[in-house]
Amino acid sequence: MIAGLRTALTQVTRHHGFRDLSGAPAPAAEAWDHFDNGPARRYWPLLRELDPRAGVYEIRVSGELRYELRRAAPASGHRIDVVVDRDPDNETDVTVYVNGVKTTGPDVQIHVLDPGRAGADHEWLNDHLQHDDSVPVAVRSEIALLAQSYHHSRNCAHPDCDG
Repeated sequence: MIAGLRTALTQVTRHHGFRDLSGAPAPAAEAWDHFDNGPARRYWPLLRELDPRAGVYEIRVSGELRYELRRAAPASGHRIDVVVDRDPDNETDVTVYVNGVKTTGPDVQIHVLDPGRAGADHEWLNDHLQHDDSVPVAVRSEIALLAQSYHHSRNCAHPDCDG
């Protein structure tokens, strides 16, 4: 069974502490090395199945270090469903499903543009135009177009606006 998991579970994220939900990508060999060599290093890692339907497993090395292991996504035939819960009195919540499986982790990036009832002032616009280098150009362009459509520059007194 373990040999089958080693070949099937190729998407791995490393998590430090219980609050690290998204983790960082890690090589599968790193996680399995902790599993194989833990007793020699004087710790006893735990392998457990987190989600039987999705095939998500965890190797818990310690209270501070754990790995989530998943099957690689199929090369084609993706169905992506995005559920947006827009609560006018609270934050907007987004859940992503790939082929019917709830998907989390570092491969899922969620960008929510919600100017709220007060509208999109200049500070809000600037916050939504700032991205790290990992955000693809097409996504940046879409976000910029939407953010600028919410920001009414004619009514903005900021010197960078045309108003």
